[in-house]
Amino acid sequence: MSSIIDKLMNKQLIQPPTHMKNNVQYEVLMGSVAYGCSNDTSDMDIYGFTIPYKDMIFPHLAGHIQGFGRQQKRFEQFQQHHIKDKEERKEYDLSIYNIVKYFQLCMENNPNMIDSLFVPRRCILHSTQIGEHVRENRKLFLHKGSWHKFKGYAFSQVNKMKSKEINNFIRKCNRFNLDPLTITIPQVEDLGIDSLDKNNLIVSMKKVDQSGIRTNRLPNIIKHGYDVKFAYHVVRLLNEVEQIMVEHDLDLERNREQLKAIRRGDWTKDKIIEYFELKEKSLEELYIKSTLQPSPNEDKIKSLLLECLEIHFGSLENAISIDSSIMEYIDIIEHSIEKIKVKFKINPPIKLEPISE
Repeated sequence: MSSIIDKLMNKQLIQPPTHMKNNVQYEVLMGSVAYGCSNDTSDMDIYGFTIPYKDMIFPHLAGHIQGFGRQQKRFEQFQQHHIKDKEERKEYDLSIYNIVKYFQLCMENNPNMIDSLFVPRRCILHSTQIGEHVRENRKLFLHKGSWHKFKGYAFSQVNKMKSKEINNFIRKCNRFNLDPLTITIPQVEDLGIDSLDKNNLIVSMKKVDQSGIRTNRLPNIIKHGYDVKFAYHVVRLLNEVEQIMVEHDLDLERNREQLKAIRRGDWTKDKIIEYFELKEKSLEELYIKSTLQPSPNEDKIKSLLLECLEIHFGSLENAISIDSSIMEYIDIIEHSIEKIKVKFKINPPIKLEPISE
């Protein structure tokens, strides 16, 4: 399947850096579709990576010295949200990373990045030889540090689930006999809500679907007393990190029926919080017992990154220097070979060629 980025560029709906044209290596569909709890693909949350120009990855090739003079602007990621393709009736949120930053975030076990490596095959929208090579080696990125990352994200979702600013908004509406589902933004301005809460609230109210109707976040909060979207992410994150530590693998769709139930509002807010507290305790114990590698194998991940760059650029001989200690060993070996050559009159001479890392 052709790249979404290329399609949107050809339609002049986006203007990413020029190196991205015909150069996105991996694009996947994220969000609830990837977790198996939604079939609606009108909103496309796209993650992936691209490979920028060689001298952006290795700036010394262009004569740049880090920290000296005018610094080269480095490409790290291209992000753009709410891109409407009226022809296909789709709206896109794009997050396309420099392959180096993508590898770094995956190595740190950033939950979104890890999920992008483990999406179901049906959610892979575009993948080159390099994209496939990374995906085939995706388990290499998993380590026990995932517990700390996923727990942190889950905790933030618990706080968002409580929807402090929206609950405050609902109380204010009730006080002034206003319907929170039909209130206008100018009326919100007159409610005397804290400025930060008001800004968050207005952003939420401005989110509309393709028919121009406000999204169902607010009605769901009024109906269930909490934000079911954030609630299902709490449970999802805890389930995922449990899989990672036990199985050293990840199936994003395994708990889809449970997540569907939470999104329907079948779970109470108290049940979500209780699940989080009990799961946190059991996963702390699991963390100690897990046989998953305690930290990332940086050398192997770096080798995988260099393999991808060599597939793309060809030889990296001029881009990467060999460690000086390796060169010392090569000199010792060559000196020993010279002695053997003289002693046994070996001809032609033997010459060791340095190997790029």
